[in-house]
Amino acid sequence: MPHRTMSARARLITAVLLGSAASLLLAGPLAAQNAPRAMPDWSGVWTSDQGLNIDPSTKSGQPQPNAPLNAEWAQRYRDTLQARVLGKPIQDLGCLPEGPPRISRAGYPLEIVITSKQTWLFHEFKHEVRRIYTDGRKVPADVDPSYEGYSTGRWEGDTLVFDTVALKAGTLDSGGLAHSDALTLHERLRRVDADTLQDQITMTDPRMFTKPWTVTREYKIKKDWEIKEFICEENDRNPIQADGKTGFVPQGKTQ
Repeated sequence: MPHRTMSARARLITAVLLGSAASLLLAGPLAAQNAPRAMPDWSGVWTSDQGLNIDPSTKSGQPQPNAPLNAEWAQRYRDTLQARVLGKPIQDLGCLPEGPPRISRAGYPLEIVITSKQTWLFHEFKHEVRRIYTDGRKVPADVDPSYEGYSTGRWEGDTLVFDTVALKAGTLDSGGLAHSDALTLHERLRRVDADTLQDQITMTDPRMFTKPWTVTREYKIKKDWEIKEFICEENDRNPIQADGKTGFVPQGKTQ
């Protein structure tokens, strides 16, 4: 039987088929590697009922002994609490923004919107918004201090890990526990079960604390709730007066 050789055309077709098969074999792993990451679904409205102190292990309005205050700031805190006992109200924010971490214990609901490059925390209270950049950017060198600060983070599995810097000096809650403008936050936000979000907040303030302080706050989902309009100026019962002190407007009266 005569020996047959493959024609040039047949060799070309064979090479194309083999190349296509190799491409298909490689496409699976490469496509999986380059596919967009599936983002967690935290849709819905979330709310917290752990009290108004930043430390949920203490009762609202009561002292917070777990705060690792240095001597100077511990004395400031004692003076504030003593003044309240004597009838002097704690100076508060009025309609100014709460800012983190104080906003986390406000007792009003929030919504969370997640994209691959940013996550937004929309708070009903005072309509505050926290933006957390997850696109790999660095904190700008000339970032200005603000109530919400500047937050950058990353995803570790289904946990959002982020840091907040450039915060204005303020208070951690409405109980008189203040912080300096050196405060930074490290947070780990994750959904621990179908109904619960957990926010582990580590506060570092070298001017105020002797060491970092971590508290854990939780939010429960409210599937039939919606975020409502909140206009602080329409019902501000604690306006900031001309001397900088907090006023009080009784119910039924206007300013």
